This record gives sequence, C-alpha cells and structure tokens, in this order.
Amino acid sequence: MSASERSWSATTAALLNVGRCTAALLLLLPAFAASAASSLALNDSDRADLARIETYLNDLDTMQSRFVQANPDGTHSEGTMYLQRPGKLRFEYDPPDPYLVITHGKWFIYVDMELDQATYLPVDKTPAYFIVKKDIKFGGKLRVASFQNADRVFRIEVEQADEPDSGRVMMIFTDAPLQLRKWRVIDSQGNLTDTTLINPNFDVLLNKDLFEYYGPTPSSGD
Repeated sequence: MSASERSWSATTAALLNVGRCTAALLLLLPAFAASAASSLALNDSDRADLARIETYLNDLDTMQSRFVQANPDGTHSEGTMYLQRPGKLRFEYDPPDPYLVITHGKWFIYVDMELDQATYLPVDKTPAYFIVKKDIKFGGKLRVASFQNADRVFRIEVEQADEPDSGRVMMIFTDAPLQLRKWRVIDSQGNLTDTTLINPNFDVLLNKDLFEYYGPTPSSGD
C-alpha cells in the first residue's frame, strides 16, 4: 500500500508515511465509516450460501498464494502471502516495497525493513482478524453488512459489530468450487484497495518459521 494509505485502525497514524500503498498496511487502516444496516434482508438461498462460505472458511487450513494489490494511488504491489488458520498470516512484498506483515500471537505486526521498524496492533482490532480468527460465524459479533450473489460470484462484506473501527472487508469468492479469490478494503477517506490472489495453493505444508518474528517487541513486553 502507500506508506500513507496502507493496511487489514485508529493508531494508523504511526504507520503512515507519504508514498505508495502496500496490501498489508491497508489492513491497518480504519475502514469506511458508514455503519451497516441494522438488519440485512436475506432470503433462504442467501442464508444457505452464507452457511457454505462460513463452513469453507472454518475448514480452510493452509494456503500459499501470489497476490497483486491495486492501490488507491493507481500503483500496484505484488508479493506472496501465507495463511495457516487459525491465527497465522504472513505477507511478503516484492521489491521495491520493503514491507513485511505477520500475525504473531495476539499481534498484527507491520515491519518496514528499510527503516528496521515494527508497528504492533492487536490483531482483533484489524480486518485481518476476519480471516485468522478461530471460529468464523456470520451474524452477532461478525456482522454481515452486505451480501451479493451474481454470475457464480459471492461478495460478502463483514465488520465486527463491537469493533466498528477495526475495519470493513469485502471478501469475494468464486463458486463451483467455492474458493476465496479476492478481498477489498475501504479506508476512512473512501480509498479502495483490492488484493487479488493469483494461483492459490491450499492445504500446503508451511514452515512454522514463516509466522515467527524476532525483531523489536512492544514496549509493554507482551
């Protein structure tokens, strides 16, 4: 994302530098401020599709994929992402972007390797929580803000009902077979960042060290 616009929260100011967007930082930005409708009208078919998506996400174990990020300033970032549910996520950005993002324990860690600096946020305060949380269940605390089904493509927009400032994410799935393909985040200024997965591989063996971070830790020592 742009250094000033990136990433999957109110403490974003600590991360923002003027520049290009990289996908990980957008996960840290406050999401679009409009609140979800108090009651989303869903028919029986919608509810069945949401149940399928919920089961798919909870059954998702590991994934490795290239990604392309379309940034609000018109630039693009690329890299490789690794996911091991629950709780583990890593984004490696290709040069010239000097960024690394890892979820490590309760932390979402954004690393600027050029500056040798790391910024920590509680992972449950970021949109990354939507994909790494242990039990994904739509409704209640994980509110569905919108749901669309068109041309065998599902679009579901979610937010945490009790943490509205943690972000809003739209996940996009293809059907038959059901597969996560893309997500979209809107920041507080209305800037849109898209992350598209390229040739994702599922149920792959991942090195546990991918999700470790040995750099600076929060001042609290947590």
